[in-house]
Amino acid sequence: MMDSLWFVIVLVLLAVVSVALVLVLVLRREELHGGRETRTEYLQPNYGQTGGFRVASTPNNEIIIPYRYWLIEGCVSEIDYNIVPGRRMSLRTAKQGQMLYPAGFFDLAFEDVQQYEIDGITVTQRQNAGRITGISWARDGYEYLLYSMQPEMNMVVGLAVEFVTNTRAEPVV
Repeated sequence: MMDSLWFVIVLVLLAVVSVALVLVLVLRREELHGGRETRTEYLQPNYGQTGGFRVASTPNNEIIIPYRYWLIEGCVSEIDYNIVPGRRMSLRTAKQGQMLYPAGFFDLAFEDVQQYEIDGITVTQRQNAGRITGISWARDGYEYLLYSMQPEMNMVVGLAVEFVTNTRAEPVV
């Protein structure tokens, strides 16, 4: 009788410790993600007073059409694009070391991660077939992330040269 009582007590203690450990891990993960982003919409990608920079040039043609400009958390620019025919993608720009990645960007391991050069710039491509895909690069003290949550096959990679060669950010004083 006494042995079974100790056995039950040990099981209850193990259950309590397990639940506490799971809660700590879950709450810590939520803390790292931080919840929803604070976004401010702009009429053009000039975030001078708040962000201290502007996106001076980006692709803009009959296939790549910017339609919305955001400043996220006061430090990251996001330009949303319509890609003809009927696709969407976004370009994030931030000062070096201040990039904020979209929610869920690193939740799943990417099936394909590659690095290559475009116009002398090292580009990192992260891809999951039919799911989030992105390319990132850095130039002149700024980081860039071009991504799509539901891309067409090779859409982001196909537009990489256009964005890497034509996108520039600069400080605003």
